[in-house]
Amino acid sequence: MADTAKKQEIIAQACDAFYDGGFHATGIDTVMANSGISKRTLYKYFPSKEDLIEAVLEQYGEDTDAFLFQPALARSDDPRQQIAALFDVRREMMEQTACRGCLAMKAGQEYIGKHAGIAAHGRGASVYVEGRFIELCEKADLKNPRETGRQIGLLFQGAALTAQMQQDPSVFDVAKKALHILLAA
Repeated sequence: MADTAKKQEIIAQACDAFYDGGFHATGIDTVMANSGISKRTLYKYFPSKEDLIEAVLEQYGEDTDAFLFQPALARSDDPRQQIAALFDVRREMMEQTACRGCLAMKAGQEYIGKHAGIAAHGRGASVYVEGRFIELCEKADLKNPRETGRQIGLLFQGAALTAQMQQDPSVFDVAKKALHILLAA
């Protein structure tokens, strides 16, 4: 139990450090600064920086479901409204975290061609989000749910990246208008 708690503490510390500084630019010393955790303890749980990054991305994936999908899906029983609620919840998340954006996208971008496992986590997160939209489109009995779900996923993930780059969560309002046009088609 103590090992699990310490491991989670390291992951949480690393998540914040990588979010703020990027993956390549953030060294282990920066990750562990002011944490009270020694490098020896860190390497006991994570033999390399890449192992730590993969653990951070696994936790991020679990958190995405808990903090994005579950709250959005709880807002309505109607799949169309659930899709729209995902845009609202993501906007709210970005407002609360100073437009940090998607950590998995950041990792995927930084590690393409450099580390297959980390790049796969980024790609997997994108595919997961797209898959959830496809599921909702199927539940909504939309015509061509796979194509529509992929389009919505692209709209959603594009809004997340644009909101991060522009430091403006209102991008989700614009994306949501385009979503309504897409759902009506």
